[in-house]
Amino acid sequence: MFSKLKRAALLAGMSALLVSGAACAAFFRPEVRPGYGVTKVGWLSDYNAPLKGTNLDTPVFYLEGKKPGATMLILGGTHPREIAGHTGALTFIENANVSEGRLIVIPALNASGYSVHDESTQVPRLLRVPCRSGYRYLPFGDRRVDPADQPNDPDQYKHQSGATIPNSKGHDGAEMRNINRNYPGLPDGTPTQQAAYAVMEIVRRENVVLSIDMHESDTPTWSYSRTTGKPYHGGRLAYMLVCNPKDEAMELGAEAVVDVTDRVGLDLKIEPSNPAFRGLSHLEIGNATPCLSFLFETPNPAQDSWREAPDPVDDPRFPLKHRVGLQCEVFCELVNLYNESHDAHLVIENVPDYKTLMSDGLGKWLN
Repeated sequence: MFSKLKRAALLAGMSALLVSGAACAAFFRPEVRPGYGVTKVGWLSDYNAPLKGTNLDTPVFYLEGKKPGATMLILGGTHPREIAGHTGALTFIENANVSEGRLIVIPALNASGYSVHDESTQVPRLLRVPCRSGYRYLPFGDRRVDPADQPNDPDQYKHQSGATIPNSKGHDGAEMRNINRNYPGLPDGTPTQQAAYAVMEIVRRENVVLSIDMHESDTPTWSYSRTTGKPYHGGRLAYMLVCNPKDEAMELGAEAVVDVTDRVGLDLKIEPSNPAFRGLSHLEIGNATPCLSFLFETPNPAQDSWREAPDPVDDPRFPLKHRVGLQCEVFCELVNLYNESHDAHLVIENVPDYKTLMSDGLGKWLN
């Protein structure tokens, strides 16, 4: 048996290897500093072999309890500029201990998107944040995969089912490079379809009963459109929990929103997946498997097109600690509610809730 010290050293070495990339390719990977709760580290390519050696392969972290129970999944970094999802996933990897059941966390699902800068904003490529060991840097990437990894965007985005998405953004052919438009994916399709398929395989092979995809949107503030000059209120999706339309998922989500709203004093919202918008994780995972699938959106100032110099870390109204705290709070509430109505449980300890992160700050919860 490894001592805690030896185990920490082993995991630190594994983390360093993951950051630098596999031996056959030196791709950029966000830094992850696993805590004692991590029992195993794998790769997305374990679930779809063609991803191995490509810029879309990404680490998968497992936190396994000694007692068997339910398996749940956290997806962070689907859109690398939505940093609260990535940082929320890191918070679980670097702090959580699972005593019953199993938690699987992918902190940087769109690995390719982290290797390129988001050209739609003036946000720096790396964001300095405090941590327990001093400071570290969170990467700020693009919401889509690098065009070098999936070239030749079509004129119009079309889902693998043949459906075209009924809005202007959905018709943008570059959305073929958006992983969260390509579920349930294809094992031998485009790179984004291959990545989405691998996530589906995790859900199927590991019997995942509940999943959450951590995202961010623009903020719920009034501003003026740069194109029309007219005032508008943004952030329709901010503080939104999107639930697969299954009855159990909707009921679980509704109760979670009520409970979290009461505790944190914010008005969280809920809506079902729109079946017309094919390719989204919360819709396709829940439709294709028994898994209860969700997506949660926090408000990120860097998503506001009207801001000239957004600060996605220390914005006075929407700081990163506020958004990460909500991501943690919502997932843990979904877990608690699931446990109340099922025999198999996921029991997690040492994860900060919203109020703790707001008082402590992120620095006390990142290694």
